[in-house]
Amino acid sequence: MKNKKILAVVATAGLLFGTAACSSSAEPSADSAASGTTEQVRVNSLNIVAMGPMFVAQEKGFFAEQGIENTYTDADIYAQMALQSQGNLDVNIPGLGGAFFNAINQNLNLSAVADRNQYKCTADSLLVVRTEEYDNGVDSVADLAGKNVAILARGSSTEYWLSRALEEEGMTIDDLGALTTLGYPDIANALKTGAVDAGFLAQPIGYGVLADGTAKRLLATYEIVPDEQQGLITMSQKFIDERPEVAARWMAGWLEGVRYYLDPANRDEVVQIIAEGTSVPVETLDALYGTDQWPYMNPNGAVDTETAMDEDGAWLVENGIVDALPEVDQWYNDSIVNAALEIVGEVEDTRSCSDVTPLDVP
Repeated sequence: MKNKKILAVVATAGLLFGTAACSSSAEPSADSAASGTTEQVRVNSLNIVAMGPMFVAQEKGFFAEQGIENTYTDADIYAQMALQSQGNLDVNIPGLGGAFFNAINQNLNLSAVADRNQYKCTADSLLVVRTEEYDNGVDSVADLAGKNVAILARGSSTEYWLSRALEEEGMTIDDLGALTTLGYPDIANALKTGAVDAGFLAQPIGYGVLADGTAKRLLATYEIVPDEQQGLITMSQKFIDERPEVAARWMAGWLEGVRYYLDPANRDEVVQIIAEGTSVPVETLDALYGTDQWPYMNPNGAVDTETAMDEDGAWLVENGIVDALPEVDQWYNDSIVNAALEIVGEVEDTRSCSDVTPLDVP
């Protein structure tokens, strides 16, 4: 499998930025500064580690600097797409997959406007196996033949990841003993009870089963789907059309949050902010920080449309999850992130895979 080389351990390395246009603390646009007005933006988010930049941008005042005041909900991100299409939600955070492409094919009035999570040398999930099975020799994907493996749902990203991992070994899902569909917390419990042998888990749940000895790591998701474009920031078409300047200022605040979140100089503060936002213990977040289980976002917001449309997209069509893939210009609008970069400037991302430490749980 490509990109399966062991990553070098660099204790203090991370993301270093070379500012191309302006300082790291963005100023609000001239119009908003002059008027002193605050624009309300309706945002649907989740209290998860991968939304760290949102917590950071809120806590550090990056949205406020742009004259933005967010109203948050934490509803199901896919159910909210219909509400967003109606113009009753400005910003949402879906994954790039079947549900999103089907929404576009159904002419929902929303667009992806920026990256939210890319599996470039890191991921926020991994495939694990029960420790008892691991100790009995199940220490590779090939050894999952005849085993009961858990995923979130048929047609989900987790099924795609499992299919890709099995394909590398010349196997298919039919070679498993069983395929079980459960939510992440239930997968963790099923591993503890022995109801399933292996499964995918997101962070910090994955860290929990590794730390308490329930399971061992088989593969991080980025090792299965290197460079996958995983998560998106979407905006309603109404928001884009009627308030493009506000949308750009919101995006400027988000990018400032991403950059602060990624900079290792801010580690302690970022960990504390995310701990308060997610109720995940500081110790857990500190253990994840800088490892290949600390989510990555593009500091300039660009979506990797190429990876979205090649193997990932082909699998969705081949398995009947979507009838056809929409053209990129039907689902991705880069005008907002480009306008935001006029405010906060573009930065150089000097991060490399050698900067990332594999998660190691004693």
